[in-house]
Amino acid sequence: MVIRVTERVRFDSPQFRIANLRRRQLDANQQISSGLRINRPSDDPLGSLKVSTYTTQLVRAEQHERNIDTVRHLVNVADGVLAESANTLYRIKELTIQSLSSALTPVDRGFIADEVAQMTEHLRSLANTRTNNRYIFSGFLTDTPPYDAAYAYQGDDNVTRLEVGEFQFVQATQPGTVVFGDGNPGNVDVFQNLVNLEANIRAGDEPLTQDELEILETSIEQVIIARSNVGVQMNRLEAAESVNAYMQERLPAALSEQRDTDFPEAIAELTLVDNALEATLAASSRLMSSTSLLDYLR
Repeated sequence: MVIRVTERVRFDSPQFRIANLRRRQLDANQQISSGLRINRPSDDPLGSLKVSTYTTQLVRAEQHERNIDTVRHLVNVADGVLAESANTLYRIKELTIQSLSSALTPVDRGFIADEVAQMTEHLRSLANTRTNNRYIFSGFLTDTPPYDAAYAYQGDDNVTRLEVGEFQFVQATQPGTVVFGDGNPGNVDVFQNLVNLEANIRAGDEPLTQDELEILETSIEQVIIARSNVGVQMNRLEAAESVNAYMQERLPAALSEQRDTDFPEAIAELTLVDNALEATLAASSRLMSSTSLLDYLR
C-alpha cells in the first residue's frame, strides 16, 4: 500500500512539532523558575507518588522528633524524682534502725519520728512533682496532684505512651500507684508504711517498728523497680532517636532527588528546545511561503 504525502500532511507535521517543542519549552522554563522537577502529578506519576510518600514520612519523622523531646523530658524528670525518692526512703530506713536502739530515750525517739514525718512530707512533694504544667504521677489527670495532704491517691492508673518511631511507642509516665501505691492490693502503700513507722517509733513499739521496717524494704524495692522501668524507656528512646535522626537526614535528600530540578540538565534541555524550535519555525515559515491555499486543500 502506497501512502501519499499530501500538502496538508506537510503543513500539519511542523505544527505538531512546534506544539510539542513549545510544551517542552514551557516545562523546562517552569522547572527552572520553580526549582522543582515535578510541579504536577502528570509530570512524573511514579516520581510524584514517591514525593508524596517521602513527604509523609518526613512529616511523621518530625512529629516523632517532637514526641522524643517530650518523652525525654518526662523520663529524665521522673528518673531524678525516683532517685531522690529512693534516697529519702534509705534515709528513713537508717532512722528506723537507729530508733531500735535500746539506749534511746522517748525524747530521742520523738526527734527521730519528727524527722521521719518530715521525710515523708518530702516524699509526698516528690510524688507531686509537676513539669510543663502537668503532674507526672497522676496518670491522665495531669492537672490533679497525685497525693493529697492525707496521702490519698487522686490520680488514675493510665499511662502516657507516645510514638517515637514507626509503630514504636515509649512509655513517658508511670502512675503513682505503681511507684508509691494507693492502698489497693498489688502494690505497697509507701505513705501508709511511713505513717505507721512514724507512729510506732514515737510510741517506742519495737515489734511493730520491726514489721514496718520489713515493709519499708519492699517500699524501697518498689521505687527502684519503677526507676528501672524508666531506664528501659530511656534505652528505647535512644534507639528510636538514632533511627529518627537517620530518617531526618536521609528523607530530605531522597525527596530532593525526586522532586528538585537538576539545573544543568534543565538548562541543557531548554537550550536544545529553543534551538530546535527556532529551526522548526524557520522551516515552517519557508514551507508556508512556498505553499498555496490550493496546495493545502488537496
